[in-house]
Amino acid sequence: MNTRRQFLIDGLRVSAALPFLAGTGPRLFPREAREERVLVVVQLTGGNDGLNMVVPHRQDAYFRLRPTLSQDPRKLHPLDGDHGLHPSMGGLAELYGEGLVAVVHGVGYPGADRSHFRSMEVWHTGDPDHPAGDVGWLGRLADQVAAEDATGLPALQIGGGSLPLALWARSTFTPSVRDASGFRLEGSARFAKARGRVLGIERRGTEAFLAEAARVSYDAAERMARSADRPSKVEYPGSGFARGLRLIARLVESRFGTRIFHIELGGFDTHSRQAPAHADLLRTLSSALTAFLRDLEASGVAGDVATLVFSEFGRRVQENGSRGTDHGQGAPVFVLGGGVRGGMYGTPPDLTHLVEGDVPTTTDFRSVYAALEKDWLGLTPSSSLRALPLVT
Repeated sequence: MNTRRQFLIDGLRVSAALPFLAGTGPRLFPREAREERVLVVVQLTGGNDGLNMVVPHRQDAYFRLRPTLSQDPRKLHPLDGDHGLHPSMGGLAELYGEGLVAVVHGVGYPGADRSHFRSMEVWHTGDPDHPAGDVGWLGRLADQVAAEDATGLPALQIGGGSLPLALWARSTFTPSVRDASGFRLEGSARFAKARGRVLGIERRGTEAFLAEAARVSYDAAERMARSADRPSKVEYPGSGFARGLRLIARLVESRFGTRIFHIELGGFDTHSRQAPAHADLLRTLSSALTAFLRDLEASGVAGDVATLVFSEFGRRVQENGSRGTDHGQGAPVFVLGGGVRGGMYGTPPDLTHLVEGDVPTTTDFRSVYAALEKDWLGLTPSSSLRALPLVT
């Protein structure tokens, strides 16, 4: 026999992709300007070839070690006298020219071992010494945001699937949604029935708390759905990655309150026939990010959003026998936005001084994190490393 408790459980199960909010109390103090800032983290899954993204075209070793994969210098988009962006990244090059993109060279972690799994754990926890933890660096930030403001949804994963370790938190639930349809409950009879069961029960004790949490969850989902329906200010490419960024832009523009977003673009483990596949991936990345930033500019919120683009490691300098590249170490990361101090940071790779055939790690990734945690979001950073001066 079904009971009120079972109805509650059923309702909460079908709302598993919704924000289970930490509380509903009012704020005691008005928001500071920094509290409107948003961080978007873009993960390039698989190990992006940073040398063919930010190309050191003045170095002979680049062409010698990559006889089939090296890029034609005449087709690159110039960044400075020594580096150019891949030919398929014209949009991002334009943003760089406007001072909206920071390129950080040689980013990685101490003791890199070229393992997808360990590297992801390190980047996701922000802790090279104890990467097998149960709290991610973004989850820690989400907990801080929730502690300051229990009325909103601190973080959101776009793309569906399992929640990445980066967003695991101690006290904050972060939903993972594939697209805007994940917010829409009103069109589903199953959701409507479950919602009625959850919200119509007699409220006592724990059940009352769960029912109130569910009510807030449903209300938040409906507000997010309305935000997602807002028209874009610019035209986006047709990729799923671009659609995810478009959704983030709509939520930011509507001032929904989420401060941390995570989204992935996969396919970067290019061990064979890399050239065409990597060009397509970089085109997808550049075109979507360009549309995203232009959309934020048109909405007047570009100065409130910083976007980090990273991969778990770079690729080896020398191409392999399959016209691809194998797992490496250091690689460039991008930070984009209206509040970013654009330009080059860190030590550019010298391809005559490698570490076991790899670009060495010359910038600890935690110094990038610190800039975004402390200087951008105004929260407590994960480490004591000095932050790079990436943001205003």
